[in-house]
Amino acid sequence: MPNLASHYNSKQSDSLSKISVLLSIAAGITMAGFLLWLGVTDNIEVYQSREDCSYEVLEEVACQEIEDAEAPIGIKKEYVFFLDQRSDHDASLAFYTVHQNVEVYLEGECVFRMEPVEERSTIKTAGSNWVMIPLYREDAGKEIRVEITPVYESFRDRQVEFLFGSSLAIYRYRLALDLPQIILGIMAIFVGIVFLCVATYNVVEKGRGKSLISLGLFSTMIGLWRLTDTRFTPFILPEKPVFLFYVSICMLMLGMIPLMKWFGEYFEKEGRQVLDVCCIVDALACLVQVLLQICGILDFREMLVLTHILIGIDAVIMIGIAVQERKKYPRKKEIPAARRLSYLFVAGVLADVAAFYIKGNSSGLLFSLMAFLFYIVFLGIATMYNYSEQEIRISEQERQLANQEKELAETERKLTERRIAVMMSQIRTHFIFNVLTTISGFCKSDAKKADEALIRFSRYLRKNIKIIEEEGMIDFSAELEQLEDYVALEQMRFPDKILFSKDIEEMNFRIPPLTVQPLVENAIKHGLLEQDRSGMVILRTEREGEMVVITIVDDGVGFVPQEIKSKECVGIRNVRYRLENMAGGSLAIDSTPGEGTKVTIKILMEAE
Repeated sequence: MPNLASHYNSKQSDSLSKISVLLSIAAGITMAGFLLWLGVTDNIEVYQSREDCSYEVLEEVACQEIEDAEAPIGIKKEYVFFLDQRSDHDASLAFYTVHQNVEVYLEGECVFRMEPVEERSTIKTAGSNWVMIPLYREDAGKEIRVEITPVYESFRDRQVEFLFGSSLAIYRYRLALDLPQIILGIMAIFVGIVFLCVATYNVVEKGRGKSLISLGLFSTMIGLWRLTDTRFTPFILPEKPVFLFYVSICMLMLGMIPLMKWFGEYFEKEGRQVLDVCCIVDALACLVQVLLQICGILDFREMLVLTHILIGIDAVIMIGIAVQERKKYPRKKEIPAARRLSYLFVAGVLADVAAFYIKGNSSGLLFSLMAFLFYIVFLGIATMYNYSEQEIRISEQERQLANQEKELAETERKLTERRIAVMMSQIRTHFIFNVLTTISGFCKSDAKKADEALIRFSRYLRKNIKIIEEEGMIDFSAELEQLEDYVALEQMRFPDKILFSKDIEEMNFRIPPLTVQPLVENAIKHGLLEQDRSGMVILRTEREGEMVVITIVDDGVGFVPQEIKSKECVGIRNVRYRLENMAGGSLAIDSTPGEGTKVTIKILMEAE
């Protein structure tokens, strides 16, 4: 019953979640439709008896071209017209200039001048700006003369449109024309900032996500380029037209570099190398242009053709690499739409460049900006989706790694328990009881021997416990001390049966713990104690080249070679296993009935 209730509650929760999502989508669509209906229909009725201040385009303007040796291209244009009596309120004369110096005269008196600062020879142009000349009612009927001096030959035949009327009406007129481009530019900047923030967080917190930084920079640069390229922007910063122009053109010059860096992340090594070369060429071209600008030789506007050529080449190369890799790696996983959007992006670039050379500017060309923005948003979302997929895979891998570590810890725990059990098996129960019995007897007959036996026995047990805690090899000297305590205890139990001798030539080496003691114990128990007479166990160590040779020889009862396998107890098998797996060593047993047994251990010396 509890399981059925839980299943029912889970199913009910899923249904509620789906219903909430569907209703939320329906509410959003309904609200959007309602707002759209409000936007396209008339909602109020207005009656106004007075005419709002507006503006008009001046038609009766006389224009002539005048040669001027001091002008940048040797000519200037002079526009002359008169203010009639048609305005009964204060108004403004407005006109838009592009890379043109301006002087405005009212009845021969200069009332406005705009040109680069003479001291700054590196700047040739005044940029693009609106000239707004306030006119009063008393100016009616006066002559207005406007002298416009083009800075570049390409602007020699540029026509100027003069507007007369309310400043606010002119602002609104220009804002209405440029609003779509302004909105798209701000959106591109916002998207770029979002990408940069997400990428920065991923890089700082997780150490990955650098490619999204490139896409964020590209989006921000494209947005700044298009935002500063509108005719309305100079209204916001009327005293900074040069700054706005250079922001626009610098973003255009540098914008392709982060895009190619992002694009290269999805190409193979050859494609990335080609794009890296393109980035280097673009960066060098930017540095050369800056140098020429600073030296006053050529400025950015005069080198704009080079910038457009590089942009076109970069765009074509990116598409060429994409097509080439699609043919070379047909099974490579990718987002199919990204390829098609790449063509849309190139179309936007070419349309922007074509518009500039056909009509003199690309301001207001929404197709290219929409293509850029759509391309950026799609690729950004795709990139973040790939990151989320990577996060899921990494989380899964981390979960699997955690499980493996948990399993490894459990295995190590079991191995430790097994090792402890194996080590403790070396301290045989009957040996402990026998030693305790011996100590008890000494307490009644020889207190001094009892004290010595107790000290050796406690030290023997303590060292066994310490050895259990060791995970690797130990010094042979530690093993020898442990062995000496064991032999001394056995000699106390059988004073007339066990003799022990050492011939130690090599001490500076390491061995697996409890290697020698089980072998000596086996020699005493199965060799010496099974005969009627006393016996000798000899321990030798010597060096042979890069090997250390340990021999344990006894003169006990021995056994026939065919019985070697059956004679190997658990302790000796453990010794052999540890020698082979921990030290790369070997163990050999040679025995003769009635003569004794020889055990030989060979261990490779560790490099000093």
